[in-house]
Amino acid sequence: MQQSILMLFLGLLAISTIVFTYVYQSSQKATDLDRGMANPLKSRFWFLLILFVILGIFASVTIPKSPYYFYADETPSRVVHVAAKQFAFVLSNNAIDPKNPVGENAIELLENELVEFRVTSFDVNHGFAIYNKAGQLIAQTQAMPGYVNKLRWKFSEPGAYSILCLEYCGMAHQIMRSSFTVK
Repeated sequence: MQQSILMLFLGLLAISTIVFTYVYQSSQKATDLDRGMANPLKSRFWFLLILFVILGIFASVTIPKSPYYFYADETPSRVVHVAAKQFAFVLSNNAIDPKNPVGENAIELLENELVEFRVTSFDVNHGFAIYNKAGQLIAQTQAMPGYVNKLRWKFSEPGAYSILCLEYCGMAHQIMRSSFTVK
């Protein structure tokens, strides 16, 4: 899937390069005999029409592959509540009380279980990013005050997963970490 998206981007880059090269070449200094395009509005119309068709195709191919559509038709078998606060994440199997934010010491999830993370913040915007044991970012969403973002994911590999903040949230941003285990 990533290779096909890369090829699509490279194709669009090639098309863009050709178009801009053509425009540049056609805009060289005109001689006294040249009087410009016969009908510039018609040429502009076709250029914009082709551009919007290409952009429409690009959007229709990439938007359905957005992570927001992953597992949209499935009911999660597990819900994990996440509250971000400077400079920690609180994870719990139950709703988290903003006045007394207490979570579990260890969250354990099952392999290939659809999990829904309900992510919010108690103070400022934070990034909720899940990394696998190789340090690769596998899923992320924003943690925003007064709003709950839902992130659904199936973990196909057992092991320890790290949670890091992706949004600069203050002087101790770099220590804002948590983790959970998939068995």
